[in-house]
Amino acid sequence: MTNVRGYSFAMMAMLAVCGQAAAAGVTCPAASNIKDLGISNAGTDEEGTDYIATEGGKTWKGSVSAFDNHKADLKTLSAGSGSVSGTGLVVCDYSNKGAVTLRLTMDASNTVAPSK
Repeated sequence: MTNVRGYSFAMMAMLAVCGQAAAAGVTCPAASNIKDLGISNAGTDEEGTDYIATEGGKTWKGSVSAFDNHKADLKTLSAGSGSVSGTGLVVCDYSNKGAVTLRLTMDASNTVAPSK
């Protein structure tokens, strides 16, 4: 019985977070809105290519590590799945031929107005 209560509580928490994101009008940016910002942290262990997109007044950011040996091909990128974490971080994955090649994130924890 305790496991059922735990699962029920987890499901309610997940639905509440998803509901907050939906209420805030959070949607993944169109792949065509993603811009390549270039290389950051060149010559370090954290070198990568940064990407940004703006959708509905919200800014999304992501990067592809230089260790992945590729950049996201923005011309053939297609939107994949989106999800919301328990901390309010919204994640959108984009793919080329089914493989996830770019992940953009946006902090939605400050986009919801407080309840009255």
